[in-house]
Amino acid sequence: MLACFLKRALPFTLTLLVGSGLGSILSSTSPRYERSMRLSATTTTSRHSCGMRNRAVAVAQSTPVVVRFAPIARPTEAAQRNHTRGTVELLVQYGADGQATVVDHITTLPDGLTEEAERVVEGMTFDPATINGKPYTVTEVKRFTF
Repeated sequence: MLACFLKRALPFTLTLLVGSGLGSILSSTSPRYERSMRLSATTTTSRHSCGMRNRAVAVAQSTPVVVRFAPIARPTEAAQRNHTRGTVELLVQYGADGQATVVDHITTLPDGLTEEAERVVEGMTFDPATINGKPYTVTEVKRFTF
């Protein structure tokens, strides 16, 4: 009986522990993950045993999206009157052209709060993410708590 239980429970438990550990290491909110995702610009040279030099190899430099200004998300009069509280989650695309657009609604709230969150996204000014100095489009989840 005990052997049968261990045969079934042990693989599940080990998988759960390993998955939790890897999830915490690779979580996008982890500072360690963010540090590992940033690449620094470096050049390297080395010599072969015969004295020949290798060419300098440049490593790509990347920068994340930097939001310069975002309007304040304020509860609407209807939300205040009805005591509506919660979080709106929007999938936002930060374009290489400097325009932020709402791609999808992950969670919504009534009384105009979802529309208020969309207004904030459309009013954002930001520096686009770059790789080797060239801007590119990034899609991220943006949360607004009311």
